[in-house]
Amino acid sequence: MKLFNSSQRNRKNSEAQRVAITSWRALQIFSAYRILLSVTFVIIVLAQPTASFIGSAEKNLFEAVSIMYLSFSIISQIATYHRKHFDLQLQLSVLTDIFLIALLMHASGGVNSGLGMLIAVSTFAATILLNRPSALGYPVLASIVVVSEEFYSIAINLRVETSISQTGILTVTYLCTGLMAFYLSRRIKESEITAEQSIQGLASMEKLNEEIIQYMSTGVIVIDNYQNIRLINRSAWVHLGMPESTQSKKLEQIATPLARQLKLWKTKKFYRPKPFQNTATGPNLLPKFSPIGDTKESAIIFLDDTSVLNQQAQNLKLASLGRLTASIAHEIRNPLGALSHAAQLLKESDALDAPNLELVQMVENNASRVNGIIENIMQLSVRKSAQVKEVNLNRYLANLKNEYLLDKPKNYLVHLRATSDDIHVLFDYTQLRQIITNLLDNGIRYSELNTGEASITLMIATEPQNNTPFLDVVDKGEGIAPDVAEKIFEPFFTTTTSGTGLGLYLSRELCEANRARLDHIPLTAGGSCFRISFSSTKQSLS
Repeated sequence: MKLFNSSQRNRKNSEAQRVAITSWRALQIFSAYRILLSVTFVIIVLAQPTASFIGSAEKNLFEAVSIMYLSFSIISQIATYHRKHFDLQLQLSVLTDIFLIALLMHASGGVNSGLGMLIAVSTFAATILLNRPSALGYPVLASIVVVSEEFYSIAINLRVETSISQTGILTVTYLCTGLMAFYLSRRIKESEITAEQSIQGLASMEKLNEEIIQYMSTGVIVIDNYQNIRLINRSAWVHLGMPESTQSKKLEQIATPLARQLKLWKTKKFYRPKPFQNTATGPNLLPKFSPIGDTKESAIIFLDDTSVLNQQAQNLKLASLGRLTASIAHEIRNPLGALSHAAQLLKESDALDAPNLELVQMVENNASRVNGIIENIMQLSVRKSAQVKEVNLNRYLANLKNEYLLDKPKNYLVHLRATSDDIHVLFDYTQLRQIITNLLDNGIRYSELNTGEASITLMIATEPQNNTPFLDVVDKGEGIAPDVAEKIFEPFFTTTTSGTGLGLYLSRELCEANRARLDHIPLTAGGSCFRISFSSTKQSLS
């Protein structure tokens, strides 16, 4: 509430300052008009000393008042630049105009000179600038002064012919223009309030739209005619690999594959965008292009993470499949246990020869494999939510390495390397152990098959662009073919007769449950690299 009140108070203060500046500028313009008018009177006096109507009645009085009027107008103009006592300056200016112009009119023969209309300009301006009912006193005062001047002239026999009717018309003009000015000032004020409210509403809507765009799950990029990035929301920035800066950069500098597709979209009439990856471990992005205006020169690009859509479809499919397989697995488990137990009893029999023992061993091995599949399926169907905690990755992996090698053969080697000694991530301890253990088992097995050396390397580092921590599990196997690499994270996909096809699938699922990513990165020198890209503690907490 305090922040809101402070913001509202600041907005009111800025509005008051804006109105004050506008009022002072208007008063400066009014003062400049008065200087111009008084200079005109002085020039007329100097250029035409025998004028027929201007100053004809009392020339000396007209000259003195003109010089006085010019002097006061200059002083008033100088005073406006100090911007102090606005109401006082305006009142003095209007009162001076009323009395001095009345004297000039008296010196020029009264209302017949036409100078009385100049008083209407001053009272009109004063009523608009003050914007208060009390400002209507100026037209009334001007009427009294003009009527008094007329009766005074008649009393001292200055004029033979009276101009009562013209004086009446002039006073009515003062009153009517005053009322009109007051009405117009009110309408202007109401229009300003309405316009300010509209501006504030538009500003609020613009800010709201910016907030909505920034926190949309869909990436949004606005490109101008020269492919410069004018706007990019947070989702698009994350999808493209969190580049250091996008301000005043071309799209090609940030996302080359996307820039190519944008060019094809502009040149081809029925172009269909294709999914792409901007970084090696980035998500698969499907762009959509929409022109701004009638041409395709500038455009809005929408980026959708296809992995999220695919994951949602996969989850829907696996939800129903999981319920079915869980019930089937439960029914299979009992007869499978009996089958495995019978095979073990047959192995202990002395009546079996070697070929039959091999057959019994085959039954036992396949029963064990089926049991492993059932356990993975049961684990998948009853998987608990992640209990995320802060993990010191260096210390955690050092302990995990020692525990992993306790019950392994002595030829097993796990190399641990790190670019920093203090990397923290948020992850579930148990699930992280399950993921890394599975990757270690796979990597060491394939390294031993390919090179005869059961070794694997764990490398901890951070992305140089956005400081995102990651863990690389690198083996010395023969590598994974590109067509096979596309399927390795699918459930039940395996390249061996002994595998269940659920290890990598479960590992990726557990990573996503902890706001991390598991990707396969091909290596040109041979072998495979599986990278876990974590969310750092700062990113996750924000």
